[in-house]
Amino acid sequence: MTHKAKDLSPDQKTALESLLGRSIALHDEITIRVTTPPSAPEWLQESWKAAQEQGLDQLSMEEIDEEIAAARKARRERRPSEQ
Repeated sequence: MTHKAKDLSPDQKTALESLLGRSIALHDEITIRVTTPPSAPEWLQESWKAAQEQGLDQLSMEEIDEEIAAARKARRERRPSEQ
């Protein structure tokens, strides 16, 4: 896909100039090739889907940290005490 630099937003122009390491003139044509990211493994896609179905993808970082801490605590409490 080819775009004219004059059609880019100021943020897009700045980002491209930063990537190219040079200024872009308004009459320049910019070719942007879109590639698809590599697909995630099936097990990970299933995990994401399960998380979405349970609403877990809506948790804040604090809530995630609390869930991890609670799971670790429960795991420690299930271990037989070493004597």
